[in-house]
Amino acid sequence: MKNTPTRQQAGNGLTQIATCLALLITALNASAGEGSKLRQSPVGAFGGEIAAPADNPGLFGTAILSYANIYRVTDANGDDISLAAKTVPLPTGTPTGGAVANGTFSLSVPAGTIDFSQTQNQVNLVGGYLTETMYGDGRLAFAINVPLIHQSRTFVAVQPAGTVTPTPPAALPAALRGAIAAVGAAVNAQVQAGVAAVAATHNADVSGFGDTELSMVWVKHQDRLKIAVGASLFVPTGVYDKTRGPNPGFGSFYTLRPGVALTYSLNPNHAASTWDAGVTVAGRLSYGINSTNTETDYRSGNFLYGEVAAVKVTGNWAFGTNLLVTQQVTDDSGTGAPADGNRYHTYGIGPFLSYKIPGKDAGFNLQYSDNFGARNALVVKSLQLRFVKAW
Repeated sequence: MKNTPTRQQAGNGLTQIATCLALLITALNASAGEGSKLRQSPVGAFGGEIAAPADNPGLFGTAILSYANIYRVTDANGDDISLAAKTVPLPTGTPTGGAVANGTFSLSVPAGTIDFSQTQNQVNLVGGYLTETMYGDGRLAFAINVPLIHQSRTFVAVQPAGTVTPTPPAALPAALRGAIAAVGAAVNAQVQAGVAAVAATHNADVSGFGDTELSMVWVKHQDRLKIAVGASLFVPTGVYDKTRGPNPGFGSFYTLRPGVALTYSLNPNHAASTWDAGVTVAGRLSYGINSTNTETDYRSGNFLYGEVAAVKVTGNWAFGTNLLVTQQVTDDSGTGAPADGNRYHTYGIGPFLSYKIPGKDAGFNLQYSDNFGARNALVVKSLQLRFVKAW
């Protein structure tokens, strides 16, 4: 038969398959890309120390030990991320000697699944200084926060084999039907290889420094009210490799996060018998502004962070809870950014228990937090132990 495909012609046709698969592989990367996380901790910042009536000028330090179990990544609907179903046009022209034009038949690839799990152990060392000098009836605090992180990720992606559509008619010569089937099989193999290659970049254990946080805060006490106004700047000092899924660092970009926090003591007389004795309430609001990741040309959208907390002090012990929300308010942009904006959203809630060491300007805070209502976000259960010391 004049148009019988040769081995060389089939090879030439397969060269075109890589272009057809680009959308498939790109979609997999985007489903768990930069939009699924922001430089905002999923654990609340408030603990028992918000009930402290005053801050001591001078040096202070905090050591934070955290364990996080990231067990889901959600899409815009709050469902687990998945591999989208795709229709890939088959490049049959060359293998069939031009008898069947490219795109006459397609490979219909069903939706796939992603099983995601990551554990993260983290140590944060925080050091700072609170000025003796008063500025507008308040003091200035300067702090640096350096994290050391170990991540272990399991990422299992399964994409079912696709089928050739429409079914080649029986009236088509057997050689041509065979060529179409061969191209379909080759495209299927390319799909599976692409999925496996991307999954391999996520299945890794990595360790290293995360991004450094530099902070300056103005703190003022006025009777029962404490006001803190300031800003943090996240500097890309962390270990980062754009070809790898898990990374201690977020990438080569900066995040500026101005904010304000208020705490109010309902009744500073801890020994009183009324319900509000030793009760302090607190609130925090901040706004995160991201620059563009120069390594990926991707910019995560800006975000709002809000947190409220309440704590009751009884002797040297304190217990309370906090509720937080992180909401991305501008769309992601740049290379690979989804058309729907990929806006991050999540809530978090959890209790905490604190202990002040008698006679020492030091204490411990143990806190648990769980995320819920996540959209385009990692879903995390975390446990954190903080040690705070003033000198």
